[in-house]
Amino acid sequence: MALLERLQNDLKTALKGGDRLRVDTIRMAIDALKKAQMAQVKAAFDAAGGESADAAALATIDRDTVLAEAVEQEIITKEVKRRREAADLYRKGGRTDLAEKEEAEAAILQAYLPQQLSAEELRPLVKAIIDEIGAAGPADISRVMPVLMQRLKGRADGRLINQVARDLLSQAQ
Repeated sequence: MALLERLQNDLKTALKGGDRLRVDTIRMAIDALKKAQMAQVKAAFDAAGGESADAAALATIDRDTVLAEAVEQEIITKEVKRRREAADLYRKGGRTDLAEKEEAEAAILQAYLPQQLSAEELRPLVKAIIDEIGAAGPADISRVMPVLMQRLKGRADGRLINQVARDLLSQAQ
């Protein structure tokens, strides 16, 4: 089942159950996915020539286009990250009530993403990439991080990847 369908089914369940936080969070996620879908249709429209395109070119645009699974996951990952960053800011501002709400929303959205790797699971993967690149110390973090983020995208949180990489590079000195 596509992520959007799953979200819509879960929205119905949350509405019936009266779970206000889940309803609001799922609605925001559905909105983000639909905006991305519309952006994809707009890009196809612009590629076809926009307003000056002929009717045949415009007819080929699929207005009911479906996002690729990787794109859907990327959008939900951004939504989770946005909520975690907001929670951090709220905590710094002394608003623990709002921080807890943001963290609860992030947890709801996290359930729609594949299981993330833990620090222990990341350590050997990061170590292998560091060895492959030939990084020797903390100064090489700028060479290592782009490769790590490209290869581990969607499998682990960027902050956790950075933390594990820094730990391993500082031990390599």
